[in-house]
Amino acid sequence: MKYVGMQTQIWRNNRNTVILLCLYPIIILAMVWLFIFVLDYFGVFCDVFGDSYLATVGTSFKEVCRDTAMLTGKGYGAHWPIVWYCFLKALPATIAIVAIWFFFAYSCNVSLLRHVTHAKPLERKENVRVYNIVENLCIAGGIEMPQINIVDDPGMNAFASGINVKSFTITLTTGIIEKLDDNELAAVVGHELTHIKNRDTRLMVVCIVFVGLISLVQSMFWQLIKGMLRSRPRRSRGKNEGGAILIVMVVALVGLVISTVAYFFSYVNRLAISRKREYVADAGAAELCGDPLALASALRKVSEDPGLSSVKRNDVAQLYIIHPDEEDDNGLLKGLVAKVNVIFCTHPDTPERIKILEQF
Repeated sequence: MKYVGMQTQIWRNNRNTVILLCLYPIIILAMVWLFIFVLDYFGVFCDVFGDSYLATVGTSFKEVCRDTAMLTGKGYGAHWPIVWYCFLKALPATIAIVAIWFFFAYSCNVSLLRHVTHAKPLERKENVRVYNIVENLCIAGGIEMPQINIVDDPGMNAFASGINVKSFTITLTTGIIEKLDDNELAAVVGHELTHIKNRDTRLMVVCIVFVGLISLVQSMFWQLIKGMLRSRPRRSRGKNEGGAILIVMVVALVGLVISTVAYFFSYVNRLAISRKREYVADAGAAELCGDPLALASALRKVSEDPGLSSVKRNDVAQLYIIHPDEEDDNGLLKGLVAKVNVIFCTHPDTPERIKILEQF
């Protein structure tokens, strides 16, 4: 295995994270643009909006549609000035919806984590050993002292959370506190403190919010289609009403297909960012504690019993130092299948993480 220095590893992963993060607004805007383009291509805007968009090409919208159809010899086609005009008109509303969704989802994240994991605050007098390990590493690394939470779980796991200095938290299971020695536990805490220092906890909330927004749009189109399919047709419907329903169905189907594709790419992108940040946190912990082998040893032990299996939410489990479900799946897969499966994981393969730590 080719040697990669610790700082080089951190720099490469930070660079890749920035690139991946920039893909989120691109995916959302591309989804909106493609939705407008497809509807315009099949003439939906001509039928629905009529003459509402004027002056962009010096004539009415219907005339532009008819002229394009005559030139191409088809009843459909792309009207590029109209597509871009509609996209620019939709842009403020798109930004506003994203901002509102982002504000509420971002604000509720901390309370959600505490609720689903049943975590409780840990005071110094309750466990001086843990508190001193966290405090000493914070002093050594110049990191803000986070709140320490504990989860009553015999398995071994830990995670960092929070969106600002007041809410930054390290959560440890009772199992990881009892079963790791001081050096191993310090390495795990160093990993989570690196997440806090690099603001990875905030970054992952941003990723989850973006993916959740696209998932919501996908769900809305799907529910609209199901509702229309369940509704009974009425004989009294005229041609105009039937045509309007058909147009709505086409719009919903187009929206569902586009939002599904956007969700896939945004979800895979979120997983890639998560894996990059785990590598950076491993390197940061090795640097902070000065003992990469201690973290390698801790990861081996944690992988044998990651715990926290009662928490079924993947958006929460991706914060753990090792994802319990992924660890079970990766252990059953071999060869090329295992390598492909990693693309759909929130964490890198644990043996790969250990191998990198051992070469520092």
